[in-house]
Amino acid sequence: MLATDKISKAFAAICEEADKIKKDDLSDKTRKRLKTIVSIAKHQSDIRGAKKGSCKAHKSKGKCC
Repeated sequence: MLATDKISKAFAAICEEADKIKKDDLSDKTRKRLKTIVSIAKHQSDIRGAKKGSCKAHKSKGKCC
């Protein structure tokens, strides 16, 4: 398995585990931080699974994160 595949699966696992946390018991500050972590992990997972040059965030193709 390629390193990027392993990293992508790790970020997906972070999202799964974060979803298991009972958010009702958390303070607003902690809930917001957890939401940020999940957002970052989802973004990284999406980027690592994308085909080269498919990112629409940059004008010049091939020069993406």
